[in-house]
Amino acid sequence: MPPPFARTIAVRPSSRRDLKVLLVDDDPFQLELISEILAGLGVADVVTAGSGSQALEKLSASPQGIHLMLIDLYMPGMDGFQFMESLAKVGYAGALIIVSGQSDDVMHAASMVAQLRRFTLLGTVNKPVGRSALSPLLSMLV
Repeated sequence: MPPPFARTIAVRPSSRRDLKVLLVDDDPFQLELISEILAGLGVADVVTAGSGSQALEKLSASPQGIHLMLIDLYMPGMDGFQFMESLAKVGYAGALIIVSGQSDDVMHAASMVAQLRRFTLLGTVNKPVGRSALSPLLSMLV
């Protein structure tokens, strides 16, 4: 039986090479670090955004869609909670991984918000992000 989120992703990638990922974080170092980790895990198509509003622009400009987003919770202008609200409004149907340095209580609250908004939440990852934390989450998708 396919995972429950299989029906929510319009075109499911057949491999990590086909996976289109959008990273959303206001820290350029984190964007570079996570991009390199994903590349090392076989993900070839990684797009980055330094803010929630920039991510929404990139999402709307992606004709094939985004299979997976990794989002930070603490960002100026539009935090991760507000960003998830915006994603729900535009009907995002891909998967999410929440990446943050926030407390366990905040991460749990973010997980609950993602689930209540019916996102496909693959999991949460504490910063600093490591390959061993991302690999099993990616395996849930491809």
